[in-house]
Amino acid sequence: MSRLDDIIADCEKNAVPDDKIDYSEIPEITDFSGFHFANEKYFKPVKEQVSIRFNKVLLEHFRSKGKGWQSEVNDFLMSAYMQGQI
Repeated sequence: MSRLDDIIADCEKNAVPDDKIDYSEIPEITDFSGFHFANEKYFKPVKEQVSIRFNKVLLEHFRSKGKGWQSEVNDFLMSAYMQGQI
């Protein structure tokens, strides 16, 4: 048995079973507004490719922003969603 195995076995022997943990003093989180990941550069959200129709003037505006305009639209929509605007 390696040193790591000894440490893991010792931790498991002294661990409190899940059903014995007292959660009564931990408040429930019900408001996630303002929640941000601690280190967002390591978080890559799951994205799905879709087809969507925009008004021509709106599409021209987004495309005029150059490379990455789709990500900018996604970020704008996500921000509006997180603020409860949509």
